[in-house]
Amino acid sequence: MENILNENYITFKDLEKIFYKKICKLGQDMTKEFLERYDELLMKERDRSAYRHKGKKATTLKTVYGEVTYSRRIYQTIRENGKKEFVFLLDEQLKIPGVGLISQNMAEHMVSMITESSYREVAKEISETTGQTISAMGVWNVIQSLGEKVCEDEKELVTAHKAGRVHGETETPVLFEEADGVYVKLQREDQEVGEIKVGLAYDGWKNQGKERFELDNKVVVAGFAGSKEFQEFREAAIADKYDTDEIEIRLMNADGAEWIKNICDRDTIFQLDPFHRNKAIKENIPYPKAVKDVMELLKNKDIEGMFDYLKMYKDSLSDDKEIEKADRLIKYFVNNKEGLLSYTEKGIVLPDHPRGLVYRNMGTMENHIWSTIARRMKHNHACWSIKGGNHLAKILAKKCSGRLDDVTEKLKYRGFEPAKAEQIKEKVMSAATAPKKDGKGYRYPMAGHLKKLDNCSGITRRTLLGIIGV
Repeated sequence: MENILNENYITFKDLEKIFYKKICKLGQDMTKEFLERYDELLMKERDRSAYRHKGKKATTLKTVYGEVTYSRRIYQTIRENGKKEFVFLLDEQLKIPGVGLISQNMAEHMVSMITESSYREVAKEISETTGQTISAMGVWNVIQSLGEKVCEDEKELVTAHKAGRVHGETETPVLFEEADGVYVKLQREDQEVGEIKVGLAYDGWKNQGKERFELDNKVVVAGFAGSKEFQEFREAAIADKYDTDEIEIRLMNADGAEWIKNICDRDTIFQLDPFHRNKAIKENIPYPKAVKDVMELLKNKDIEGMFDYLKMYKDSLSDDKEIEKADRLIKYFVNNKEGLLSYTEKGIVLPDHPRGLVYRNMGTMENHIWSTIARRMKHNHACWSIKGGNHLAKILAKKCSGRLDDVTEKLKYRGFEPAKAEQIKEKVMSAATAPKKDGKGYRYPMAGHLKKLDNCSGITRRTLLGIIGV
């Protein structure tokens, strides 16, 4: 501030930064005062026979308005198992988990930003727009800790589901499911890319206006995982949202990958994703007339006629590469023969939805792959470790499901008891606004006003000194 005040003029931008820092400092001081006074009340009201006072220890909490360093009392206690422990009653009251001493607001801010920007960009944005300074590695550490907790929650959910303790409340007669994978670059010498599996489930479409529809009750899961592990969590996540006993029909839309077929229940109706089906035709048949003929046969639901046509088409070729492509397309369609027609083309009649949702053609997975994973993780020269990429993929899936708050759910504090908080509120406010030294305290300048702001040339050093009471 001295360096700025020594200049002849100061811009409003500089003034804004100065006052912002002052306000953040005030918030830090008030928080420190509140926490230490609350800790004092806990000391006075504790069970003295159970908690023996052993002195104080300082710690630092990272908040959106900067680091708050405060002291709290440490106590010796005996747990129910007879083990001696040293505890901080204030920390137990706050219930700050082991994600570093990060406030919930700060953690939520990081989680929301990391789904859109790189770790470096998030660190820069936080340092510029909050009272906190943090490095890219600091952001990475927080996200990894939160991602690890998400993984732990998933394992607990899978265990509970296997034990029959997971029962969702949403009732639907039809469950639409889609699955696909996206390859991202890895930071490994032995493996250049890895596949993130993505699963999507929903119970229909909401009509949001003219030709505008939105998936209802989405469940999105993602991560690096084997087929069995992915299937176990996918089913657990679905059971956590839906009452699976009420589901009459399950439909799976996918690209025909073998791992996706392995995660389908025996009664699930499979259909080959129209986007991948049509893409395979166009990529393997270089002749527009032949592409049109195959598309027409599919449109007319003549599957056997289409296979006869493809065989004749292959036999008519002389170029080895074209023959290879034709053979590849035929094998792809043979492996997914039962899904070449969509559920609507098969004439499957779905029961009416109790909440009046609309049933439409499936095929939203490609868009969800982009919006959930690819947009954030596949481009901008990004490379990932298996562990770090897995954590971010799961956070991105939470966001797509509309459950991003779940990531920081365990950071929520138990809360301050209203009676105690009210008891110290006025003292904290008084302490924050009290003059730093004896005298008349802060006096507003009688004639102070912002000079030269009209022409944006800044204000003088003398005027600023008068405004802030120096």
